[in-house]
Amino acid sequence: MILPEHNEAFEKFVNTVKGNSVLSPETTTLIFLGAAMAIRCHPCAERFIAQAKDLGLSDEQMGTAAAIAMCVRAGSTRAMAMEIAGMEP
Repeated sequence: MILPEHNEAFEKFVNTVKGNSVLSPETTTLIFLGAAMAIRCHPCAERFIAQAKDLGLSDEQMGTAAAIAMCVRAGSTRAMAMEIAGMEP
């Protein structure tokens, strides 16, 4: 399956993005969480929920990220339906 060196490279990439100097760790984690939820990656969502809790983020903050992910997911579905129907979004 995935070679150890590929997995190490992936983890290094994730850690590089997590450790960015532009956004706070809390904001970065909420973006990761929302993206994970929007694409329905259960293992990713679990990972970032744990990180959010470790950072002391509240259920309300995580819930807001989840709600944003729901909007993105629903918007994607709406856009696809409109495209199939030949309508402008």
